Amino acid sequence: MRLKVELLLAVAVCGIATVSAYATTPSWSYEHPKVLNGEFPIKYACMMPAEGKLSRLGMKGKEGMSKESDEWTTTIENLVEAHLKTAGVQLLSASTAGTSTASDDEIRQVILQIEQKYTDISAKLNRKPKDIAKSRFTLGDDVALLPCAAKSDVLVFVEGEGHVLTSGKRAMGMLVGGPNSASEATLILTMADAKTGEIIAFARLSNAESFGEKFVDQTEQTYGKALDKQFTRMKIGLYLDKKKH
Repeated sequence: MRLKVELLLAVAVCGIATVSAYATTPSWSYEHPKVLNGEFPIKYACMMPAEGKLSRLGMKGKEGMSKESDEWTTTIENLVEAHLKTAGVQLLSASTAGTSTASDDEIRQVILQIEQKYTDISAKLNRKPKDIAKSRFTLGDDVALLPCAAKSDVLVFVEGEGHVLTSGKRAMGMLVGGPNSASEATLILTMADAKTGEIIAFARLSNAESFGEKFVDQTEQTYGKALDKQFTRMKIGLYLDKKKH
């Protein structure tokens, strides 16, 4: 009888561990009301340099994946740009001089300044995203120094962060569950007013359970639909035009 009870408990624990091993953080987003109600139309976007950070999580801890991170950076950048174009948004690169007389070095310095300001407020933005509706986050009007800002409605920041489990860590996760028991990644999308620097949208899109660590090689399948839903929610590009008609 005692052996039977122990077996039942073991099965129950394994069942719980399996669920935990594949659980992921839910996706969520916050936008300023003027974006959601169409008062702030988004048809032109200036793309800031993307950044993807991947790490390998094993039994001995976490280690960086610089080569894979660089490749993933390019992948998520291309992904977001492709879906913005599909939504009807025209894109410019933050590093493009256009008709400006600014040198490449001057533009790089402005980009670095803006990225530093974004880094300074990103932790607060992540903790209190609801304050976006209160216009409490801004990069300052230095954003207008970017040549692309004059012809853009928003600056777009694309980030990715995630970890991939080693086979040993994955096997342990299946047995005991708990935090970091599954490969997981989040695609982070932030938009700021290209003229004032005010943050008007912030979204964290997590990889679906069914893709697990495949988010690295199957980024489109993992995040594509979520991006389209996000852009529809924000009524940007063609989605805004469709509403008018």
